[in-house]
Amino acid sequence: MPASQDKYDRQVLQAIASSERLTQRSLAREMGVAVGLANLLIRRLVGKGYVRIANMGAKHVRYLMTPEGWDALASATRASLENTVHLYTQTREQIRDSLAAISGQCAEHEKRIVFYGAGDVAEIAYVSLQTTDLALVGVVDDKRTGRFFNVEIASPDALTRETIGGVPYSHVVVTSLRAADAIRQRLAARDVPPEKVFCL
Repeated sequence: MPASQDKYDRQVLQAIASSERLTQRSLAREMGVAVGLANLLIRRLVGKGYVRIANMGAKHVRYLMTPEGWDALASATRASLENTVHLYTQTREQIRDSLAAISGQCAEHEKRIVFYGAGDVAEIAYVSLQTTDLALVGVVDDKRTGRFFNVEIASPDALTRETIGGVPYSHVVVTSLRAADAIRQRLAARDVPPEKVFCL
């Protein structure tokens, strides 16, 4: 079965398991699909024996999980969790290798880096950073504020060619996958040399 079908099955089963008043329209809205596709997905699960439809009146139905449906949901959830853990481990290893490469390019007194981006990728990078000799001296984000672990998140205005909030750094590590190109352009506009910018 294609991975997209497994994903849809799991989403529909989770929605049915967590809501007594689920309608095809609300399911479609929750999943971001057309009502016709929501209908098809439910009918397919009924055909597999995972869901039973109980008539509640002229126009109302209730979707009920069967024991096979609960088993399928548990199995799909386990598979999804295993996939997520595998992806996290793979991503962490790739980021660790990238950070080791940065460390290898720096002299001993220049191992200070700045993260640009304080999202999920930055969190994985922070965990990976702990196994290197690099020091995180700043975190910049265009929208987020507050703290990133033990570092105050700064606005891009705090970043200059040589320092972050007055503290020298050797590299800016772009820790956003979706906005990497836009961040590179913003760094270039702030006169940060391209050789100091490293995208994960």
